[in-house]
Amino acid sequence: MTTYRTDPDGPADTRTMGIVHSALRRDLVRLRLVLGTPAAREPRRRTAIAEHLRWAMGFLHAHHRGEDDGLYPLVLRRNPGAGRLVALMDADHAAISPAMAGVDEAARAHLVDAGHSDDALGSALERLSEVLLPHLAREEREMMPVVSASITEREWRHWDQEFNIKPKGMLALAEEGHWILDGLDPAGREHIEHLVPPVPRFVLVRLMGGGYRRKRSTLWGGTPAADVPSLDLAGMEAWSSA
Repeated sequence: MTTYRTDPDGPADTRTMGIVHSALRRDLVRLRLVLGTPAAREPRRRTAIAEHLRWAMGFLHAHHRGEDDGLYPLVLRRNPGAGRLVALMDADHAAISPAMAGVDEAARAHLVDAGHSDDALGSALERLSEVLLPHLAREEREMMPVVSASITEREWRHWDQEFNIKPKGMLALAEEGHWILDGLDPAGREHIEHLVPPVPRFVLVRLMGGGYRRKRSTLWGGTPAADVPSLDLAGMEAWSSA
């Protein structure tokens, strides 16, 4: 069952893309605030950070694969004139992949060596930020308006179901959903929650959030990172200039 909040045959509502990107930006800022501080040396937090980064790299890999294999080929079929922008997205993904692998490798080293410095992890995240953040901005500002003009809401929802929802189990979707909702503004939260029909929404949002809340507390509790909200493009620019 799919819940449509807009005309299913009208332009695709791509707000979810920006909301997912905002969660990625939020975590990059949170990590920048915590790594290299005494809090990051606490054993449980140290392990949680490395494990979270490995999870986040897996999420990002699946996110890009869904775009590469499903979304952008669909956009090209509906709008061959979008070829230049799709090629740019492909090039961005190719540049981001080695940086993601570098973060995963640094996180693995962090897990196996209790004395491993934060420096390697911080450097890997810096390299990732250099290629990922401009891509996220370009995708939102340039690519998403073309996506919205090229495919329908029904096609967008079908792609989302096939590539982002069906391959995952309930527990994985719950963790991912609560991670996306973390620090999100009320309008964004309402949009994300109401993509899900009422009964599974109640289960996912009200009954399956404990695991993520505990993880969040271990990662960021008692540090300034806990106060960093989900960061849209304007919020990220304001944070960077503060």
